[in-house]
Amino acid sequence: MRITGVTYAVRKTHRTRYVVLTAVVLLLVAIAAVIALSVYESWQLLHPDKKPIDAFSSNIVPEYRDITFRGADSTIVLKGWLFGVKNTNRAVIFVHSYGKNRLEFGVDTVDLIKEFMNRGYSVLTFDLRNSGESGGKDCTFGYNEKEDVKAAIKYVRDQGYSDITLLGFSTGASAAIMACAESTNADGTAMVDAVIADSPYSDLRSYFLSSLHRWTGIPSFPFNRTISFAFSVTGGFKMKDASPVDVMTAENLPHLMLIHSRNDDLVPVINSIELYQKYSALNASGAEFWQTEYKGHASGYMENRDEYIERIFSFLDKVYRD
Repeated sequence: MRITGVTYAVRKTHRTRYVVLTAVVLLLVAIAAVIALSVYESWQLLHPDKKPIDAFSSNIVPEYRDITFRGADSTIVLKGWLFGVKNTNRAVIFVHSYGKNRLEFGVDTVDLIKEFMNRGYSVLTFDLRNSGESGGKDCTFGYNEKEDVKAAIKYVRDQGYSDITLLGFSTGASAAIMACAESTNADGTAMVDAVIADSPYSDLRSYFLSSLHRWTGIPSFPFNRTISFAFSVTGGFKMKDASPVDVMTAENLPHLMLIHSRNDDLVPVINSIELYQKYSALNASGAEFWQTEYKGHASGYMENRDEYIERIFSFLDKVYRD
């Protein structure tokens, strides 16, 4: 059978259409796969497994009281412990990191609690939403958790404490800064005297776009952007609103101590540098930045307890001397 020019042209057109159709189908499959994986990863990030509270011997823990209170934005029941010190107006609130609970460093947290108590601070340590023994169904890397911190501040104030410090770790440090900015007195001044922020992010959207692959273990392109979008939609909030660096104003600033390792490979030190620069421009006298050489993320206390304790109490001595 002879192939005419017309027949050849028709076959060539069919082949071209087949190639184009195949390419379109493969592209759609790839897009669907990216979307599906992004939704899955965002769901995993929003719903980490709860870490059980470490068991410990009662003879190593100071006397405490089991407490419950509700998040400032909801009916979520939050649970924790209040270690009370008699005849003091001072209290410190521990704010744990993503995926952990009221005992940030496990049983080793007890020694840090004792250090504060020995210096006249009552200690409130509690489980953020969807952590430990608290209620809630999701974790939002600090955005919704700031409401839990605001509720903890109110709880401490209602117990009669007037001198309040927040000690936050990683995402808990970012939540502490945002909560402090929204916890103000009638005259607009901060309810909190000091925030000690150990390894915070400065802006969640920027952090996710640059560093989310450090959490997921999958390629940054295109997934940092697609997972960030899915996380925001599924979590029900705008990522740009989770920005400690943007909530700082001259009116709501307490004293701020930033702790961050130059070797932090999970939340790079540039995050604290940005916070320090913004804070210093507004309140140079109230800012302190301790850049460490420790190996891990928010690991200063565990790597060198003596230096860590000396540094934070040197800072607090200045706060309450002023």
